[in-house]
Amino acid sequence: MNKTGIEYCDYTWNPATGCELGCNYCYARKIAERFKGGKAFPNGFKPTFHPERLKEPHKLGTKWNCPEVWAKGSTIFVCSMADLFGDWVPDTWINEVMLASKRANRHTYIFLTKNPKRYQTIPGSCFQSNFWFGASVTRLEDTHRIDTIQNRVAGDNKFISFEPLLGDPGRLDLTDIKQVIVGAQTNPNKCAELESILKICEAADEVGAKVFMKDSLQGRWCDRELRRELCWSVHK
Repeated sequence: MNKTGIEYCDYTWNPATGCELGCNYCYARKIAERFKGGKAFPNGFKPTFHPERLKEPHKLGTKWNCPEVWAKGSTIFVCSMADLFGDWVPDTWINEVMLASKRANRHTYIFLTKNPKRYQTIPGSCFQSNFWFGASVTRLEDTHRIDTIQNRVAGDNKFISFEPLLGDPGRLDLTDIKQVIVGAQTNPNKCAELESILKICEAADEVGAKVFMKDSLQGRWCDRELRRELCWSVHK
């Protein structure tokens, strides 16, 4: 469990690491390969399960001597260094992570994947008020994931992460989506044009979804104040 600079959560938790998608913009792969062989990434970016980390949400609040966080609960981004719902991930890994999350139910958990159809394998009892399920969309070719989230995933807490936003997403229907996150690629910085960001905001406003813009959009938003609306709490 690590405190994080990701603006929309308090901590990242990686009971699984690694991914087989091979996205050329992936920051996680660069980090994992850099520290390959160490405790955090013994196998680099090869998908790896870390069962010793499953108890970390339950311990959160005592390890860092933060009783106020313990009382309120924290917002935890699950598997920021992996895609937990990739087709290569065994069901047992997902089940163990979901069970550990349910045991420490004072926290809010953020799940994000490029393979949202896999959410259908999760037990219905996991679709509860403190669990949020999202899909990543970077350009028009990815927008089918929005349809999957809308029509094939149970529960009400659904969000879309347009990060990194690298192309025009086209006309969007965000019905049943409660939260939208928008961010640019960093190192090097790349992002779609302002018009694409405006389309996302307009589509979100049409259905009453909240919009959270990451700091990476500074300058892309024409020096206007970034929108920082969140459905969940952050205690930074």
